[in-house]
Amino acid sequence: MKTPQKCRVPGLNIGCTSFIIPDYYVPAIRECVHYADDIALLLLEAGDHGEGLITPAEIRELAGIAADAGVKWNVHLPTDGGFSTEESGRRYTENIIRAIELTRELEPHTWVMHVVTDHIPGPDMRPHLTERETERILRGLEQITPHLPAPECLALENLECHPADYLDKLVSTTPHSRCFDIGHVWKEGLRPEELLPLWLPDIRMCHLHGLEKRDHKSLHHMAAATLDAILHPMWDIRFSPLITLEVFSLDDFLNSHQAMLESHERYISKH
Repeated sequence: MKTPQKCRVPGLNIGCTSFIIPDYYVPAIRECVHYADDIALLLLEAGDHGEGLITPAEIRELAGIAADAGVKWNVHLPTDGGFSTEESGRRYTENIIRAIELTRELEPHTWVMHVVTDHIPGPDMRPHLTERETERILRGLEQITPHLPAPECLALENLECHPADYLDKLVSTTPHSRCFDIGHVWKEGLRPEELLPLWLPDIRMCHLHGLEKRDHKSLHHMAAATLDAILHPMWDIRFSPLITLEVFSLDDFLNSHQAMLESHERYISKH
């Protein structure tokens, strides 16, 4: 069977998620390395005390696979927690630290974190953070920071159901960076190309995915003008941070890659 070619886009740095192959971590990653130079290891469920996380033995195996294939890592930290109370914030912070310590052997360039009060998306997530919630989150981030190789390795991700400026105070008052989730901005009915110049100094990496009834779908569902509106300015400024195509099937990844190539062709034809 012919080995697939790596999916690359001229002038941009793209990657895939560990979920484009429907299998356990190790067999999935063995396939993922054929498609991308950078892989997002999705550790979305930790459980109450980290019991749901990947095992140290699996991490060691993944490190070997990645070293042989020459791929880089980023890690999506657990999302099954939040800062709604002191107790939930303490438990969530502990699980984030567990996940960082567990994956340090992979030498990820970025750990992506959701900063929420209630981790189940809903209308109650719309309000801005209160002063008490902000203080609780800042205390959690202060405990997490010493476990990072550098503070900017932790990237706080914008979510749907949050105001666009939800993370502004957290980013401005901590040494952490941003994960710019473009698909979440589209889902909110906003224009990511307007946020790009505002957030650019703090962007460490991006998530890019299309909408089709829900998010995290192939980019080929997006109108060409919508996709070009965010990608063409990226080519203009020689945008270098990683763009993870945050989709969860191989077809959606390959179709998204093709949509980006077509956008690049339109960009070249204009210049």
